[in-house]
Amino acid sequence: MTQPVVRTSFKTKKCLFSFVIGHSSIGWSAVDTISERSPYLQGCGSVLFPADDCLASNRRQLRRQRRHIRSTRIRIARMKKLLAHLGVLTPAELDVAGGPCPWKLAARVHAGGSLLSWPELWDVLRWYAHNRGYDGNRNWSRDDIEDTEDTEKEKAALNLMEKLGKATMCQTICAKLQIDPLSPDRKSSAIAYKTSNAAFPRDVVLQEVVDLMEKHVGKLPQVTTALITALCAENNTNKEGQGVRDVL
Repeated sequence: MTQPVVRTSFKTKKCLFSFVIGHSSIGWSAVDTISERSPYLQGCGSVLFPADDCLASNRRQLRRQRRHIRSTRIRIARMKKLLAHLGVLTPAELDVAGGPCPWKLAARVHAGGSLLSWPELWDVLRWYAHNRGYDGNRNWSRDDIEDTEDTEKEKAALNLMEKLGKATMCQTICAKLQIDPLSPDRKSSAIAYKTSNAAFPRDVVLQEVVDLMEKHVGKLPQVTTALITALCAENNTNKEGQGVRDVL
C-alpha cells in the first residue's frame, strides 16, 4: 500500500544522505559523491516503527482526526447549500443547533412511527454526518494504514447490534439506553452509551440513511431519489463527468 512520504537529503563533503519518511518507517541511503566511482552507494536501509512505538501511532491518529473533522465540516456545508437551494429550509434554520436526541427521531421512523418534518430530518442527517460519515470519506480511510482500534470498535458495534437484536445504529442506541423510540416523552437515559466503545460500520449507516430517506419520498417536499443519490451515493458523477460534490 502506498504511503504518503516526505523525501529529504543533505550533503557533506564526502557523502549525500537521503531520507524517505513514511507513516511508520524511515528509508535512508548514503552516496559517496567524490569517489572515483562516483556516485557510489555506501549503504542504505530502513527503520521500521511498531504500531505504538515513538510518536508514529499518535501522529497517525491525530492526522486521521484532522481529516475526519475537515471532511465532516465540508460535508455538512455542502448539505446546507443543497437544502437551501431546494428551499426546504432557510439558511437561518439550517444554522440552528440540533436537538438532544436525533437518534430517537431516526429510530422512530425505522420503528414504523410518524415521519419527520424537514427541521427534524435535517437534525437527523446532520447527526449521521457528525457521527459516521456516509458520503465517501471511506475513500481516504482506505488509503490510510489500517486502524486496528477502529476495527475493534466496529466489531463492538456489530456485536452490540446482534446482542440487542437491532439492524440500525439509531435503534441500537435506543435499545442500549432503554428508550422506546415511539414514546413521546422520554428523551434521556442514565445509561452511558459512549462506554460501549462502538463505531458503526459505514455500510450499515449508509443503508440506514437511504432507508430513512426513502420512507419520506413523496411525503416530504423535495425528498426524491435524486436527493438521496446526491446525499448518499458513492459516485455522484454525471454524464458530463462533473461530480455533484464539485457542484455543491
